[in-house]
Amino acid sequence: MARIRKRRIRVDDVDYRWMVRHVDPGHVVVKVWHIATRRGTQLEVRVAFDDPWLNYGPIITAPSDRVAEVFALAPVTPQLVAGLIQAALPAGWQVHGDGGPLRFMLTRDRERLEPVPG
Repeated sequence: MARIRKRRIRVDDVDYRWMVRHVDPGHVVVKVWHIATRRGTQLEVRVAFDDPWLNYGPIITAPSDRVAEVFALAPVTPQLVAGLIQAALPAGWQVHGDGGPLRFMLTRDRERLEPVPG
């Protein structure tokens, strides 16, 4: 089993930790939390990602002009994580709040966060 790597990121002069986990062959979850307190409300964002290793056959057999349309191949990068943090704060994520994680789903076009019910 692969080791989960916790990474640091600084956004607007605040330090966070983040990690990525696969949830299924078509999605990953990005988890973010405040580094100083290690408490508070954790941010969890489900992101579409078709792992090229798991989807190798369908990707190479798809028409080349449609691969980007059908498969989400862009990986999670620090730039994306910074954008998730900046979008989640005005959407209601309270870094120092109490309670369970705040869950969002990033739209397939990676333009906006949508709340996950429940």
